[in-house]
Amino acid sequence: MNLKTDLGTLAGAVNGKLLKGDPAAPFTSFVTDTRKLKCGEFFWALKGAAYDAHSFLPAAAPCAAGFLAREEALAALKDLPPAAVGVADTLKALQDLAAWHRQRFQIPLVAITGSNGKSTAKEMLKSIFACAGETCSNAGNLNNQFGLPLSLLELDQRHKYGVFELGASRRGDIKEIGEVARPTCGIITNIGPSHLQYFGDLETIFETKTELAACLAPGGTLVYNYDDRYLSRLNGRAFKKLTFGRDPGADLRVLEGNNLRLEYGGNIHEIRLPHAGGHNYLNAAAAAAAALSAGLDFAVIRKGLENYTPPPMRLQELHIKGATVILDAYNSNPQSAASAIKQVFGMPKPLYIMMGDMKELGRHSAHYHTDLGAALAHTGAERVFLAGPEMQPAVEAYLAAGGKTLVYAETLDGWLGEARELIGAGKGTFLIKASRSMKFERIIEGL
Repeated sequence: MNLKTDLGTLAGAVNGKLLKGDPAAPFTSFVTDTRKLKCGEFFWALKGAAYDAHSFLPAAAPCAAGFLAREEALAALKDLPPAAVGVADTLKALQDLAAWHRQRFQIPLVAITGSNGKSTAKEMLKSIFACAGETCSNAGNLNNQFGLPLSLLELDQRHKYGVFELGASRRGDIKEIGEVARPTCGIITNIGPSHLQYFGDLETIFETKTELAACLAPGGTLVYNYDDRYLSRLNGRAFKKLTFGRDPGADLRVLEGNNLRLEYGGNIHEIRLPHAGGHNYLNAAAAAAAALSAGLDFAVIRKGLENYTPPPMRLQELHIKGATVILDAYNSNPQSAASAIKQVFGMPKPLYIMMGDMKELGRHSAHYHTDLGAALAHTGAERVFLAGPEMQPAVEAYLAAGGKTLVYAETLDGWLGEARELIGAGKGTFLIKASRSMKFERIIEGL
């Protein structure tokens, strides 16, 4: 982070008051964790779920170059550092600074949301953009009200492109951070039963994800999945759009074949996409559509997609002692679980499926786990391993549908040893899929 501004400009950008310090003094960066604060650095006090950083201000004052904090908290301090900016809400101030900073860059900037595939689409688009110029993006899961503005503040003059993932767990989340990003292009990958515990129903998810349309910069383009039964409702809306999907009505159409084939403007472009899969074809199409909206051609798009490497634990293909392991243990929901099962069809036999709870489904959990169990009974898997208390309806549905090769335990440890032995034998394909909290990556640790 190198903001290249001054304290007076900072105070104005965040609607704050410069309570102490020279307004012309340089301001370049800050930290938000006192454990990482070095003497001479500026500290920004944020209130999180577990801690309120304002309680650490007295201890940090002798070392810090300055504070940005709530005005009343600064007034209560006996000693202030050399500079102090007071605001009403430090998170809102962070978002205001990021919005101000983002407007300093007239570059193609893409924001991506959706129930599934947004991280993969982000990394695919980042790979495409990287072939054309330096690209800024959010790292890991820095995609929320805190992480998105911190990521935007990493933009500097080197960057020719930006691509940022937007996460949401409640109505209004996308609007809140989308207005900070003001993307020139927005992508909505799909609408599905993810985080239902917080959203309640699919209609609310649709309304939340499509908040992105109102956040676009003037003249911006919305890219969305034409095949999605919810997103197809956007077809008649009056804004600039570019759709992708398998439906003949999509602007950028995914055609079936051994490789990814995209039809656009009457021309067909074939791409050898690594780590292929039906849903990855759609993620690649989303990334390609956004690249087209940024003015890139298919030569750059092809190069970027063929160089793409998936993020860890997101349908990551590993080869262990002759066995093929598809590790997808970053998250799990009904759509992504179904896609993962489809991906392993046709891979080397025998097939072993290892699945854990799909979290954050709330009152819908039993329904979706039941559907999953019934589907697993028809996969032809040599053995199905299930773990977690929310998987119990899946067990019942699996057996009711005629499944015969089930191993179930309430925790992963119940069959962890057996699973590791099977992988170590080096034969067949293993699908490992669960929500993050299940820590299913333990299955392959050390192998």
